[in-house]
Amino acid sequence: MREIKPPAGPIDLSVVVVTLVNKQHLDHCLEQLTHTETSGNFEVIIPVDETLSEISSMEARYPGWKFLRTAGICTYAQLRSVGVRAATGRLVAVTEDHCLPATNWVQSIIDAHAAGPVAIGGVVEKTGPDAALNWAVYFLDYLRYMPPVTGGETHELTDLNVSYKMSALQEIADIWANEFHEPEVHGALAARGGKLWLSPDILVNQCRDLTIEHALWDRYAFGRLFGSTRVANVPLGKRLTYAVMAPALPLLLTLRLVQHIVRKRRRGWQFLAALPAIVLLASAWAYGECVGYITRKADPRLQPKPIPEFKP
Repeated sequence: MREIKPPAGPIDLSVVVVTLVNKQHLDHCLEQLTHTETSGNFEVIIPVDETLSEISSMEARYPGWKFLRTAGICTYAQLRSVGVRAATGRLVAVTEDHCLPATNWVQSIIDAHAAGPVAIGGVVEKTGPDAALNWAVYFLDYLRYMPPVTGGETHELTDLNVSYKMSALQEIADIWANEFHEPEVHGALAARGGKLWLSPDILVNQCRDLTIEHALWDRYAFGRLFGSTRVANVPLGKRLTYAVMAPALPLLLTLRLVQHIVRKRRRGWQFLAALPAIVLLASAWAYGECVGYITRKADPRLQPKPIPEFKP
């Protein structure tokens, strides 16, 4: 186990851990990071809002890491922004509390960034709880990143296993200063000629247990967020066209997942068991996306607010 103390000297990598689930998951993630094997110098930054109360014991357990307390309640994208703004490393990585990074995760990120890409993402493996609903969420969100993957240039990276050259992020700071949405950040980096890269050597294990109510709200809310963002500057006629096409999304999303499963040749039984939940959750996403197209507004719980100041 790595001794938890403030890093001395220049920081190679700042790791930002966003709390998506709860304090227990966060503790498991941070505990896993104490087993990191690396010759590099890294720091861990944990932005938290008022939904995560009583973290003093965790601060005492990980005394060398930065817990950033914010006032009020933040969106996940705001927490990412708070964490990245506080980073001091030449590289910054972002993950979430329901992930358990491999012991070589930090070193693999540092090694990968010796090359030219400005953003490098990794793979996401599923580990318990082994329920059909949890597999459905995993397949919908992360199947494209499930091993095996072919490394190389890409257009998409997942926000729970991604890292950046800080110098590149600073050049587009206006894009993520208030909310750090990875599609917008990646689009801005690519527009400046930066390469996005997927590496099969950078691994996190995803572990999340949801209720059906939470899973349905999650799909609806993030589908609505996606839809509202997509049509922020789109005229009414085109917005209505998108809305009319939205009911076809469950079928299209499911067929896309089938293609990935066939190509990867693994997790077929888990996919079949999760198929009813996949269709249900995909339908909730499609409904949310349709609402987003029509209203151009995110669900109130995901709407951005003035970003609060953090207090290390």
